[in-house]
Amino acid sequence: DPTPSTPQNLACREPLLKRTPSRATLANSHSIKKRRRVSIATFDIETELGGRPSQETAVEETDADRFLAVRSSSALPLNTTPRTNRIAKAFGLFDDRVLNYGERTIPPAQTRVHSLLRRCASELLNIPRAISPLSAKSNLAIRKQFVMALDGPGISHDTFASPMAWSPSNCIGVAFKSNVYFQNLETRSIVHLCHMSATDGLVHSVDWDNKVNPHILVLGTTRGVVQAWDSLAQKQLSEWSDDKSPVGGMHWNEDVLAVGRKDGRVTLLDIRSPRQIKNIEGHKRHVHGVKRSPDGKFLATGDHFGVVYIWDVRAGRHLTVDDRRDLIKHEGPIKAISWAPWQDGLLATGGLFPDGRIQLWNVNKLTAPFIIDTLTNITSLHWSPHCKEILSTHGSSWEPWHVMRRMEPTVRQAPKTPFTNSMTVHAYPSCDKVVCVNAHSAPIGHSCIGPDGCSVFTVSPIEETIKMFKVWSAPEGKSDHGGGLIEKCFIR
Repeated sequence: DPTPSTPQNLACREPLLKRTPSRATLANSHSIKKRRRVSIATFDIETELGGRPSQETAVEETDADRFLAVRSSSALPLNTTPRTNRIAKAFGLFDDRVLNYGERTIPPAQTRVHSLLRRCASELLNIPRAISPLSAKSNLAIRKQFVMALDGPGISHDTFASPMAWSPSNCIGVAFKSNVYFQNLETRSIVHLCHMSATDGLVHSVDWDNKVNPHILVLGTTRGVVQAWDSLAQKQLSEWSDDKSPVGGMHWNEDVLAVGRKDGRVTLLDIRSPRQIKNIEGHKRHVHGVKRSPDGKFLATGDHFGVVYIWDVRAGRHLTVDDRRDLIKHEGPIKAISWAPWQDGLLATGGLFPDGRIQLWNVNKLTAPFIIDTLTNITSLHWSPHCKEILSTHGSSWEPWHVMRRMEPTVRQAPKTPFTNSMTVHAYPSCDKVVCVNAHSAPIGHSCIGPDGCSVFTVSPIEETIKMFKVWSAPEGKSDHGGGLIEKCFIR
């Protein structure tokens, strides 16, 4: 047995002394008990809230942020005191509304009524717009088949050629290599107008005179020869063969003919004079597109570099922007040019590879153009004279990497897109696509609009086919030239 004196077993315990509370401690405890009794006596839940509190309140889980104030699911506001109620009444806030950032937001009673009113108003305002009977959506979109088809063997495969034109007297003229034919669509009679010799070259472009002389057809060759023929008498009226530069685009304005040349000049010819009356210089490459405005004030020309000049015919000079002549610029050659007949100065231009864009300009305002990107060759453009729509004809398409490499794909290698070999109509100024029709199985080389402003002829040199489509309708009461043409024509 270890002795009691060993230090490991010694237990030194001090007796616990009972502390006597001081006078200050007694006073504090008395005041706390007194405040507690007074607070409980003055706070009556049933009197303040008009209801009996529940004995147990269930705690609900919520996805709301714990640092934000969230309305409790219980009807008892635990943070309410008589003092806060008096302050709330004084400021008009005694409706117990709090912001709730959680998932249990209780909307006010009027929210359902307001939502119903908004829905009814939106239904009244969002009434679907009626489709105009003049639009292509009511014509070409319903009947996408061609109305008439003609054989076209020997038509030029040159993308920049304009081998077809539609006269105001409802005759269609077509160039087949060295020969020019025209057909009267009323009588369906076909006439061989002329044959060009080998020294004169192949026929590149044809165009009819306007309403002043609707029976006169003019042709231009790859050797620079320009001739005017009377289709009624079937005889030659004039010839301009002094200029040996190949012919590009051509367009009539009364008795004056504007002819684009390969060297960049634009020559003005008068059917009453055997010589050229004027040369307009400015382009540096072949002028493929030439179009006179309906009022005769401006002449738009486009070249192989993608530059479009607007010439003031009366002043004999071109329009400039910041002392620059190139008012419109594309990234590819320009052949398709068209003026809007219902708005002065509204011009549409379309580019070939590598551009593939339609630009809509207002030469009077000189604002930024509306651009329609197609990544497809644009061979012709036509504004509708009856509604605000524009038609474009297209050839082969390409991918963006073809543009980067500057390598245009062949017809077989070209990708197929909705614009490929199509005839597409867009609305103005929204540029929304109205209808797109796959008119040919091969690229469309050229097209022309009829005198009624409703029908369009398209030609595909590879397919060797000429087709006519009904695109728009004329307003009621306005006589259509050849209104019974569709009934007279047959499908080949």
